[in-house]
Amino acid sequence: MQPTRPNGTEVLTDDGRQGVQAELEHDPLETARTHVSALLHHARMLTGEPGDVLDMALRTAQRAFAEIDACNTLLDRASERAHALARELEGRLAEGDSAAAPGLLDELDALAARVAASEAERQVVLRILGMQDAEAGDARTPADDRDPVPRLTAAKLPRVPSLYDAEQPGYGTLTDMMAARERTAAQRAAAHARRSAVVTKHMTEIVMRLANVSLSDPALNEEALAELRHAYALWLVCADERRDDS
Repeated sequence: MQPTRPNGTEVLTDDGRQGVQAELEHDPLETARTHVSALLHHARMLTGEPGDVLDMALRTAQRAFAEIDACNTLLDRASERAHALARELEGRLAEGDSAAAPGLLDELDALAARVAASEAERQVVLRILGMQDAEAGDARTPADDRDPVPRLTAAKLPRVPSLYDAEQPGYGTLTDMMAARERTAAQRAAAHARRSAVVTKHMTEIVMRLANVSLSDPALNEEALAELRHAYALWLVCADERRDDS
């Protein structure tokens, strides 16, 4: 049986097809979704078992596209939240508030876990649609193809000066020694502040990297989140040293 030709505005002229194609060239997934919608329309014009089978297949494809849309939405919202967490973490640490940081880091962990689960679902859907090789594996970026997560250690932090540094002048009188103590105390306070600021900046940049790049790559997530925990422990050490030296 010959399919019935759709009537009305469903039939596009050559110019119309070119216009639609031009609008969709920037988004291959949207192009595929448009073609599926057109095929579904024609399938409904068919009668009997072939039309029913095609209709079912196209509906399955539409559900797959809906799943991809959900993955994209979750990734966008996760990125927005990660940006907000970066700003909040930076503000809290700059204020010396250590109590709020663990909760913010826990939220980042949970956010990354949700995205990882969503991206795993995306890979399954793409394989169903034939848009990804079934042998492609997971979404991890090969180690040789990605920028390493920067590491921060205590050795990389600004040094805290000492009263006994070689560059300190000699003390001719007790007054000279007291003046040197006051000068060194001010230098030490400034160094402690710089050390905490360096760690805060490092942590903020990692969260921003998560928000901008890494959330959709499980391997980068793991490295970045592990470095955040390490850096926070270093920040606590700096805070303790600053408090003990005050």
